[in-house]
Amino acid sequence: MEELTGVRCQNCPDGARELLALQTTFGKENLIIVSVHAAGAFSVPYTSNPPNLYDFRFEKATELANFIGIAEGYPTASVNRQLLPGNMSLFSPRSAWPSLAAEEFNEDFQLDMFMNTTYDESSRQLDISLNLAPAATLPGENRITVMITQDSIVDVQLDGQDRIANYIHRHVLRHIVTKADGDIITEPLRTGDLVKKTFSLTLQPTWDPKQCSVIAFVHHGGNPDKEVLQVVEKHLQE
Repeated sequence: MEELTGVRCQNCPDGARELLALQTTFGKENLIIVSVHAAGAFSVPYTSNPPNLYDFRFEKATELANFIGIAEGYPTASVNRQLLPGNMSLFSPRSAWPSLAAEEFNEDFQLDMFMNTTYDESSRQLDISLNLAPAATLPGENRITVMITQDSIVDVQLDGQDRIANYIHRHVLRHIVTKADGDIITEPLRTGDLVKKTFSLTLQPTWDPKQCSVIAFVHHGGNPDKEVLQVVEKHLQE
């Protein structure tokens, strides 16, 4: 679930609480959340009374949000980038999240993903290794997106009418390793094949590796078909 949010969005904390409730229902290992701070003016940090310590915005986050589609209100989230009948955007309102998530758990996307990570504390280098194991031939253009999220960041957030100084920001998107709209998988994804992908990056000094995770997912790259087929998450330090 890719959620659009912002520190000035008064209703977004309710959305975040709903996502955590859904994660409790379906299991953390099954429902993976990415909070993308790309909600236009709602994501601009406060500069006083009190100011934000961090600016969660970055160019690729905006590119990702634009690739998924136009948001018509906040909080909003994309559930496996599924397009609801009659909708123009892959983003859905909070009221639709529980049913959309439940429906997705009934699907068999016939793709397994396995991830290994190696993190060097002294250099802060992170090496990522991914194995894609299709259980069926997956035609069309498939892409892979790899990103870094950070959890439990304490900073300012508008919650209803109150500006909370010590709000706990969850699942914050910090970096996209691939292209924002995913790297095209040039290898065919056929039954019984094993496709390997590797990535490396250096963690920024302000990121706490104890709270960072790698999220990788395979998805279609068409328009409007950007459906997520499979996703895996791994914490840097267990």
